[in-house]
Amino acid sequence: MSNIPGARHFIAATASVIRNQGRAMLAAAPWSLAIFTLSLPFALLTPKPYQFRDWLFVALALVNLIAFARMSYAWHRVVNHAANDGAARGSAGEARHLVLLAALAIGVTYLARVCGDLPFVLYALLDGKTDKVFFSSLTALMALIWLPVLYALAVVGVSLPRVAVTGEYGFRDARAAMRYPRWPLMLALLLLLVIGSFVAMDLQPLLYYPTGARIASGVVGTLLCVLITFVLMAMVAVAYHDRAGQP
Repeated sequence: MSNIPGARHFIAATASVIRNQGRAMLAAAPWSLAIFTLSLPFALLTPKPYQFRDWLFVALALVNLIAFARMSYAWHRVVNHAANDGAARGSAGEARHLVLLAALAIGVTYLARVCGDLPFVLYALLDGKTDKVFFSSLTALMALIWLPVLYALAVVGVSLPRVAVTGEYGFRDARAAMRYPRWPLMLALLLLLVIGSFVAMDLQPLLYYPTGARIASGVVGTLLCVLITFVLMAMVAVAYHDRAGQP
């Protein structure tokens, strides 16, 4: 019989970490968490920089990314019991963590923006085909694009807690060291992408027609994205903590 833990063990381990260490994680970088939450709507709305307001949104998106990196760095160290080992902020490990997280976040965001235009392109290429053909083709195309991307993110993402703890990426060992199945991480990533896309669409009208209902919906959507991000980062940290070769 295989001694590799299954998805149920992975989910249970993540739930245990959140229950037992969640408060310590949130307390490790409260200001970064606050800045990340407040700047997230602007990051989701970042347009192409055509005018001054657009450049302001880009600047706030960069602030959001830096806050995300500092926040997740602290969370990963708490879960892996490295928060008090003397490694100070501003270390090479934190800088490398920022570089990797920025590369992943910017790459996924750009791909998501490109995929946002695919339904229109595909509809034009199909030239009036039935809705069934259109949606079947769109689903197949999205799966072809995103399944390998999500798998790659689930593999490479484990290097985030590794670099936060050891200062090294360890890309070559990341795939072999992962004891859990990757599909729970892939599902969590997909959920974050889908919810983030819907929240971005809900926030867009606020730029032109702000109303109380839309603001409330934007706040709820933003908080939901933060919650999913917290769970996702906990899952990644657990995947590294319970890696192969550990007791």
